[in-house]
Amino acid sequence: MNKKTITLGIILIVLVAVAYIYQGPFKDWRVNSNKPDNFLSAVSADAIDKIEIIKNGETTTLEKNGGKLKVAGAGDFYASETVAKNLLKNLKDASASDLELVSANKDKKIDFQTDESGTEVKLYMGEEVIADFIVGKYGNDYASAYISKADLDETFLVKINLASIFNQNDWRDKTIFKTEKEKISKINFKYPNREFTVEKSPSAKASEDKSEEEWTGTAPYKFEASAEKISKILDIMSNLSAVKIPEQNAADTGLDKPSIIIEAAGEGINNILYVGNDNGEDLYYAKKRDSDNIYLITKSQRDELEKQIWGMK
Repeated sequence: MNKKTITLGIILIVLVAVAYIYQGPFKDWRVNSNKPDNFLSAVSADAIDKIEIIKNGETTTLEKNGGKLKVAGAGDFYASETVAKNLLKNLKDASASDLELVSANKDKKIDFQTDESGTEVKLYMGEEVIADFIVGKYGNDYASAYISKADLDETFLVKINLASIFNQNDWRDKTIFKTEKEKISKINFKYPNREFTVEKSPSAKASEDKSEEEWTGTAPYKFEASAEKISKILDIMSNLSAVKIPEQNAADTGLDKPSIIIEAAGEGINNILYVGNDNGEDLYYAKKRDSDNIYLITKSQRDELEKQIWGMK
């Protein structure tokens, strides 16, 4: 091999190495050097103790309590398990995501709702604020969101749907009961002037064909009970959500002397519902016996629970 060939070989190796560096590590460095710093990168979702959400001048505070997110204020309300899980996951994903600069013009923040018109979010670890940022409107794909900070002129796009998770009209979980309908085997109906009980027959409890379930009135005497009519009550007493959560003031709700008390019991289940007065808008105050939280249910739900023995046949 002559000297010229060796020289050309060395030059070729150098060119390949330069190309690799330029297209590989150097290219990655150039791309990464142009990426905006993610001001959420230091956030650890698991370390968050409290979240303040400020929207339209109103502040909602969520505090970690027993692994759940409790909504501060009147009553003993929590964010739903699904909402809480998605919120913490989205914050975790956002902290690990790249930000895309979409505007460096402060006057443009109003277009992305990353100014005062957006939702301010404060994350706390103990008493320390570890992040304070603004969530604006959805990105064009509705799977991303515009974010910024009050002291920044820039607006960024993050490929996480923070706009959706922070756009909650009411953070309080409206679930009253969420249990397995099939496990309920006894229902007691109590009203100011009457009380009666229906129970699932032993043969029906053992049957795998739920369409053939049999119910019988057992108190104050034996009477026939329609499985179809019982099924509608089971739907309510196993899976009931409020249509609205009213002011947590028991006065005038009628829940101190409820007109309807329904108890649905069974395997690991003891759901007891109190129903009180009409709120004047065709909604009725309701609560569980073991909670002071006050809810509103529909008139049709309330009427479905207003039963006579003769109407159970």
